Amino acid sequence: MHKNKAIVRKHRRSVEIQLAVTANERKEVIELRKRQYASVYPSMDLDNDVLDEQALTLYTRNASGVVDSTARLSFEGKYPLPEHEFLHEYHDQGKRLMEWGRFAIVRHERRVLKAYYRAVYNLANSLGVHAVIMAMKPRNISLHQALLGIRILESDTGETYGGQCSLACVSWELQSTRPEFFRWIEE
Repeated sequence: MHKNKAIVRKHRRSVEIQLAVTANERKEVIELRKRQYASVYPSMDLDNDVLDEQALTLYTRNASGVVDSTARLSFEGKYPLPEHEFLHEYHDQGKRLMEWGRFAIVRHERRVLKAYYRAVYNLANSLGVHAVIMAMKPRNISLHQALLGIRILESDTGETYGGQCSLACVSWELQSTRPEFFRWIEE
């Protein structure tokens, strides 16, 4: 029986994360964001988000072809990152930053979650990014500290987007990624 479980794992369908490049793909992603964020962050303006202009937008589709997850990787450019007031240390050192935001998953499968973490790490690393910046609910911090080795830049940003708690600003410095992360994404 144990041997059969290993075979099933090896043949499990892999997660195909895609890059949104067409107007229709971007529209589908925005519609997913609206559905997923409406009750969690009711005051977040997802129709007029200028950071989409200077970002890579990732997504997956379910077996029926419907967009069922997304993440946005924003870079500093014409518009500052949302957490720019907490990033002076990095700017002073000339560090390249990327923000991981607008993360939404409909099907909560570990393999989908792990695929995004793997993709973000690999993309950031290949693009010479020093740190991935994230706005995060306080309840998620300890897990990310244990797994990624994140640093808390600000525990209470004052930003809620109409949600129930103020978000923290954290930094995932790639060179400080914990060994547990690499084991976890390969499980």
